[in-house]
Amino acid sequence: MSEEWVRIAAPATTSNIGPGFDTFGLAMSEPCDIIEGRKTDSDTRIVEITGPGSENIPFNPKANSVGIAVEQVLKRCNADFGIELKIKKGIRPCSGMGSSGASAAGGAFLANILCGEKLSSNEMILCAAHAEDVISGGLHADNVSPCILGGFTVIRSYEPFDVIRIEPPNNLGMVVALPDIMVATSDARKVLPAEVSVKNLVFHVGNASTLVYGMMTGDLNVICRSVKDAVFEPARVKLVPLLKEAEKEAVSNGALVSFLGGSGPCIMSFYDFNTGLGDTIAEKVKAVYAEKNIKCDTWITRPGIGCKRI
Repeated sequence: MSEEWVRIAAPATTSNIGPGFDTFGLAMSEPCDIIEGRKTDSDTRIVEITGPGSENIPFNPKANSVGIAVEQVLKRCNADFGIELKIKKGIRPCSGMGSSGASAAGGAFLANILCGEKLSSNEMILCAAHAEDVISGGLHADNVSPCILGGFTVIRSYEPFDVIRIEPPNNLGMVVALPDIMVATSDARKVLPAEVSVKNLVFHVGNASTLVYGMMTGDLNVICRSVKDAVFEPARVKLVPLLKEAEKEAVSNGALVSFLGGSGPCIMSFYDFNTGLGDTIAEKVKAVYAEKNIKCDTWITRPGIGCKRI
């Protein structure tokens, strides 16, 4: 069995977004992973992996987020075929930009197309989230949800699974800065506290509520006032050198807020896209790392539509 290759673009995402640990997620327009696949009579196999960090990504489909998500979809659909896969990474692993999530979501999205689109969006998300669980050692769908659905997503519950999509403001600009530092999601989760105080719980509930309100009403000022984190970013700050300096520089040069993207090390800054200040913010954050001879890649992007066939 050998059919036409199907190609999927699976975008980077940012998660947590202040108070929304393992709950909030936002799809970007770029960068993206490209996942290609076609049906095969043999077992699912990965024949090619290219792009940033590809030398450390396993070809074994049982240890690769694409392969794991694909197998979950095939199992749910009772498929009688495997899928031959090619992976082109556009999102560096250990970046805090949903790299494994994009691969998992792209794999699930691709497999569902080859199975005749039998699964709902929620079922695809759960297949991709299973892959995240295997790879990172914790079940979380805050990256794979926006990667599949696009826009801003809120996970109301994991048991039973329930996710809500909200269309973010179209003037929400996003500057992503990725210093040449590696932070594995599994390592970033190890430094988190096992419990939080009632005071911090109340703080997070209040800010999470107003952040959702801001997304629904398109109020950038409310959104950015609500990107507050009293627990998780403080626990991870030691994993990302110059984080606070970079955030301060971003806000001093036009960002409405700047914060740790996902588990890091990427630094996310929100700004009003209509001001055209994205280039300035990106250059100023990059300069913070350049002073310490640390390479830093940047993207100026906006909320995206999620996985798509290309």
